[in-house]
Amino acid sequence: MAEKFKQVEIIRGPFDPGGQPETRTGHPLELGFFAWNIKGGMTASKAVLSNPERLQNFWEWPNSMRLVQLAEEIGFDYQVPFGRWIGQGGETDYNGAALDFLASAAATAPVTKTLGLFSTAHITFRFHPLHIAKFGATIDHISNGRWGLNVVTGYSESEMRAFGFDKLIGHDEAYEMADEFVCLMKHLWSEEERFDFHGKYYQAYGAFLAPKPTRKPRPILMTAGGSGAGLDFGVRNCDWIFTLAENTEGFRSKVNLIHDKAAKYGRDVRVATMCWVLPAATNAMAKEKYDWIASQIDMGAVQNFLKSMQPTSVHDTAVKPEMLQRIALGITAPQIVGSYESCAEQLRDLNQAGIESTLLCFFDPQEGLHQMQDYIMPILRKMGLRKS
Repeated sequence: MAEKFKQVEIIRGPFDPGGQPETRTGHPLELGFFAWNIKGGMTASKAVLSNPERLQNFWEWPNSMRLVQLAEEIGFDYQVPFGRWIGQGGETDYNGAALDFLASAAATAPVTKTLGLFSTAHITFRFHPLHIAKFGATIDHISNGRWGLNVVTGYSESEMRAFGFDKLIGHDEAYEMADEFVCLMKHLWSEEERFDFHGKYYQAYGAFLAPKPTRKPRPILMTAGGSGAGLDFGVRNCDWIFTLAENTEGFRSKVNLIHDKAAKYGRDVRVATMCWVLPAATNAMAKEKYDWIASQIDMGAVQNFLKSMQPTSVHDTAVKPEMLQRIALGITAPQIVGSYESCAEQLRDLNQAGIESTLLCFFDPQEGLHQMQDYIMPILRKMGLRKS
């Protein structure tokens, strides 16, 4: 007969054993380096074919290692990989290769000193919470407590099928799974003796994790759910929510909504976004470059992206033509395009709308990071958005 252990509660959040971790760095606007691990980043344009080594294949190690190190040197606060399992094809083979977005954090840990290191985990793709809890605790130890987890449910039909699903998981059910997943993971990070967990989606018998993460009370959790179910999951379970909106007022509304929802649960949830950034010395130069990139959109890749979105997704796949450009260049994220001063001002506008952090990705990551270092970061410091 199997040995029985203490049965822990299945709590649909809020569930924060020991409280929430401290997430603030002291910078009014925190900065993350995004999509450094994937072919073409977030630019579905044939313009990348003008210099594939620099504009497409920066994901290859050690190219990406040097980019992550440069981001740390400049003063970025953290890095987040772009989580894709299946590329989008097209003439550019958009996102056709990527370093794994869990293991890559382990690779970047020993070559950085202060940078926050996030992994992305698609919890519906047959991972067990014990896998991610153990992987994460290991990276936490290697990095001296700098690891955090981006919890996503997955929205790509092609990726779900690649993991063997012939019946797709519905949107709301995926977030029910995420609730259980995070609950069990938090138990593993906090329980001091073996335990049983009898969930609807996940079970564990005599489970235990050692060592525990060094970061107390646990690693930082982020998520990017934008639907009602996604936001509800985020405010109950995570510390950061990444959101998108079409304009400043849209961001202000989203920020207020998230803060209000979190307050009802007595939790501190911060709001962030991601941006596709194209700086230049002048607005005219930035526009000229943007027009060149936008004139060569890889429409095949964009259409494949839209087709890959699962039918149960709450996203509207009937995208209007004017939206295709925003999808191709940043997947609908804000496009920060202009002179160095203008880019800084646009970032300030986001911050004034309540955005406390933004992930940045670039058409040319090497050039973009140097432009941040030489021109934009000094302006942000003068604005009081970055500490000296």
